[in-house]
Amino acid sequence: MNIFIIFYITGIFFLLILFIYIYLVLRKIIRQQKNKQKEEWLNKNILSIENYLIKGKLSASFLPRKEIEFEALENIFSSFMSIIKFEEGFDPIRPIVNLYFIPRYKYKLKHGNWSERINSLLFINQFKIKMMQDDLIQHLSNKKCSVEEKFNIFLILASFKYEKLMELLISQKKIPSFLLTEILYQHVNEENIQELIKNFYDLPEDYKNPILDLIRIKNLRSEKIHLFLEKLITSENIELKIRSLKTIASIGYISTPSIIIQLVESNENGGQLQVPLSNEENLMIVRLMGNIRQDLFLPYLIQFISDKAYIVRSEAAKSIKKYKNGSVILNQIIEEHTDAYARNIAKEWLERTGDYD
Repeated sequence: MNIFIIFYITGIFFLLILFIYIYLVLRKIIRQQKNKQKEEWLNKNILSIENYLIKGKLSASFLPRKEIEFEALENIFSSFMSIIKFEEGFDPIRPIVNLYFIPRYKYKLKHGNWSERINSLLFINQFKIKMMQDDLIQHLSNKKCSVEEKFNIFLILASFKYEKLMELLISQKKIPSFLLTEILYQHVNEENIQELIKNFYDLPEDYKNPILDLIRIKNLRSEKIHLFLEKLITSENIELKIRSLKTIASIGYISTPSIIIQLVESNENGGQLQVPLSNEENLMIVRLMGNIRQDLFLPYLIQFISDKAYIVRSEAAKSIKKYKNGSVILNQIIEEHTDAYARNIAKEWLERTGDYD
């Protein structure tokens, strides 16, 4: 290759690197100057701001006019909200947010820069600006609205307890399970759970398991919820059956214990179940029996203690020990049971002390 061409290409690369370096340096200088201006503005107005946030005495001196003033006020409001809980009926941040920040966020939601829109959504969420609910819903249909923005909007609407959130979610493309769970965690509560279980069978499959998990995690209870969960025990969907058993076990209550007995007996030879119960189903059943502690469950727990799966017989022994005379029963199993595995697991749990849940 001609040496002049090599020098030419090298020169271009050098100029390109030099240009990037100069750009980064200038960007850093601009950012430092901007931060310095914000710091100077804060130092000048911090006493007035603190006086307003603590005592409610408003001073026109710190009302934002320039971009750096908005940013500085956003930061200090965020800091105060994270460390100070205002008394009921006293929220000095709300009037300024409504008067000065809402118009700004409305404008920034239409900004061409993605980071500006995302930052606006973060502050809308932090300041709980429910007045912008319609703006958020409208932004979902904007061509500029990215996937990340949509997910943030769903989380915000969930925290606002937006009534038609489920319709919006279902109308979207597939949402990652971890994010769907997070959104539903914000949305589901004692007020709207009744409507969700009423329409449960019409929901997409992706939504059913998270709702069952949230009933358990949030410990939601009502007669309708109990009946709904007990009906799911007989579901042909194994995953729904397991999660309903797990939820009932966590709640520690079942209105009709005979449902569990029927399920176990149907699994025995000559039973009516088309597919035998899996180890996971058996595990949840014995855990449920241990948490609810109905005496009629004891014969079945003694039966499960010789199950072929270690995890099932171990859970059965653990459940037996929870009963009032559980230690006596485990001793009897050690002395009389014909199955060596049952005797060993009974001994193992009998010797355990302290908190074993």
